Amino acid sequence: MNEIKKSKQSTASDKKNTARKIDVKRLAAVVIGAVVVIYFSCTIISQQSMINKKNKEINALQEEISQANEDADKLKSEIDNLQDPEYIEKIARERLGLVRPNERVFVDSNKSSENSGK
Repeated sequence: MNEIKKSKQSTASDKKNTARKIDVKRLAAVVIGAVVVIYFSCTIISQQSMINKKNKEINALQEEISQANEDADKLKSEIDNLQDPEYIEKIARERLGLVRPNERVFVDSNKSSENSGK
């Protein structure tokens, strides 16, 4: 009888130890799973932040490109205008004050006095 009691006690004890081992394994698995989830969450958040930063840089660079293209178009237009004799004459008259030979230039004295008074 004594052996039966010891046998029952050892069986109960083995079951408790087995249950504890299973609980420890489950707890370890849950902890490892939580660590993995937290790691990947942090990684995703970090990468999303970098993506947002790079998208802002891309937008700024695209705006710069757009402005440079506009400037290039203006310069091409100016180059085309510089091939036009009428445009060259207009610039020579307005900016440099040049006149054609034997040409008389009349200056409006009212405009001159108004401009000098300002």
